[in-house]
This record gives sequence, structure tokens and C-alpha cells, in this order.
Amino acid sequence: MQTLTSRHNPAYKVLSDLKKDKGVMLLEGRRLFEDAVSRGITPRMMAVTQGFLEDHSLSLSPDVVMSDKLFAGISETETPQGILAFFDIPWAGMEEIMEQGHVVILDGLQDPGNVGTIVRTAEAFGFTGMIVIEGTASPFSSKAVRASMGSCLGIRIARCIADDLRRLPHRILALTSQGRERLSTNLFDPKVAICLGQEAFGISREILDIAHDTVAIPMRGRTESLNVAVAAGIVMACAAGVI
Repeated sequence: MQTLTSRHNPAYKVLSDLKKDKGVMLLEGRRLFEDAVSRGITPRMMAVTQGFLEDHSLSLSPDVVMSDKLFAGISETETPQGILAFFDIPWAGMEEIMEQGHVVILDGLQDPGNVGTIVRTAEAFGFTGMIVIEGTASPFSSKAVRASMGSCLGIRIARCIADDLRRLPHRILALTSQGRERLSTNLFDPKVAICLGQEAFGISREILDIAHDTVAIPMRGRTESLNVAVAAGIVMACAAGVI
């Protein structure tokens, strides 16, 4: 396969257009790529550098082999690993989320790193569904995908507005610093949804009005609050019966 060296090549334009397409996600690095393929997801387009192709064997053949310079123009990492691929974003519908057991709801989280970390933690502790409320950073953005280490492909993730939460058959628990209930394993029914709020302002009033109860993490020190991803880990570990 000939190595692509010119930005005027039609294949480079296709890659550039995919990078701008909000309906696809970019996965970089051999680990993320192979994880996606092992989950049964087929890339729309895959590109590698000549050096990567010479040093590695892959489960799929690349669509494009690129020079290091051109590859760096498509890559979004500071140190490109020589392989990237674009995949259709696997958004779930609310009907799928309604069938899941433990679900996490993200209300307005702005940091894609926090979102990705929560996604990874959710898969680790058996949460099979996630809802991102309008205004939340996409769990399929490049930074969130890297933080989740591919776990965004391991759970069902849907988008909705706050009012759609009324359709859930789950008991909705809102995590707040002044929650009425203290965190404990007996709060978690077979169908429960944990809601986490925006980093600076917490959960919106609209969702607090929908939630069935509020929950707080007991803390002994003088710290007033925890990073939302850390708090999510504590709550989901408790739901899984680990702590």
C-alpha cells in the first residue's frame, strides 16, 4: 500500500472531514483500536503510519498509510502512536437505558476528563447504562474517550433533557453535599440511577425536583466537597457492594 504524503490526496480530505463530523468518534492508539474491534465495532476509516505498519500486526487492514507529518495533522494527541480510526458514535436510546439495572446520570458536567473517568468507573463497578443531560461534555469526545480507556463502548449511553428522566423506572438518587440520606449499600435497589451534578454548581433544581431522594457521602475531614469523578467512584463502589 502506497504511503500518503500529500494533503491534496482525496483520502486525506476524507479523514479531515471525519475529524469534523460530530457523528463519529476518533480512537487513537493500538489498545483503544483493538478494544473497539474486540467489542464488535467496525471502523468507518482507519489510518496508520508506515513505521507502525512495519512494527505491528493488526486484526484489520488499514484504509490509509500516512507519512508521520500528515498523520500528526489528523491526530489529537501530543505524541501520536501511529494508529487512529474513526467509528460511528454508538448512542443508545432511552428505551435501552430503561432496561438496565444500575444507571448513572450526568447533569451538566463540563470537564471531558471527569466524564471519561466516570464512564470507566461505571463499567468497572457494573453500571450498564448512562444518561448525559443536555449541556454535559460528550463521553465520546477524544479526551473523554482517552480518560475512559474505551469503556464508553462497554456501557449503553443515551442523551436526553432533564424532563425525560421522568420516564425512567429507576429510583433516582441525587448526590449532594447536604443529602437527606447518608451513603450506604441499602439505598441501592436493583433498578437505581445515581445523578451527579456539574462540577461548580451541582445538580440542577429541575433534576432535584425529579429525584426520589438525595444522598450525601459522609466525610470526617474539613473538606467541603470531592472531585465529582472521585465522588462517583465512591458511590458506585458502594452500589456494587465493594465498600
